[in-house]
Amino acid sequence: MKKIILRIIIFFIGAGIAFLTESFFRGFIQDVFQISTSDKIQFIGKNINFIPNIIFFPTLGLSLVIISIENSNKNSSQILINIIRSLIIFFISIIVISAIDANLKVIECTACIDGIRKIKWNDINYGMILGISLLISIIPCLIKIKKA
Repeated sequence: MKKIILRIIIFFIGAGIAFLTESFFRGFIQDVFQISTSDKIQFIGKNINFIPNIIFFPTLGLSLVIISIENSNKNSSQILINIIRSLIIFFISIIVISAIDANLKVIECTACIDGIRKIKWNDINYGMILGISLLISIIPCLIKIKKA
C-alpha cells in the first residue's frame, strides 16, 4: 500500500513539474524550430497559451513513476546515472523531433516568400513532441524493468 501511495505522489509531482516547466519547453521547441531551419520559420500573432497541454502533464508523471520503479533497488550513483541518461535522451529526442517537424513545415510550404514559412505560435504540437520525447526517454527503463 505504501508503494502505491508513493507512486501516486510521484505521479502528481511529475504533473506539477510539467506545469512549471511547460513554458520553458515551449520556448525551447520554438528555438529549435528556428535554428534547425536557419530562421526559415517565423512566428506570427501573439504567443498566448491559455490551455495547458493535456498530454505533457500525465506523460511526465507516468515517466517519473516508471523511472522510480526501475530505480527502487539501486544505489544513489546508479539512480543518478539513470536519471541523467533519461534526461539526455529526452532532450535529444526533443531536438530531433522538433527539427524534423520544422523542416517538414518549411518543405510543405509552396507559397512561401523567399522560403520563409510563417506559422502561428500554437501551430506546433508541443504535447506530441514532449510526449513522444518522454516515452522515448523511458525506453531503457522499461527494458530494464522487463528484464528484471
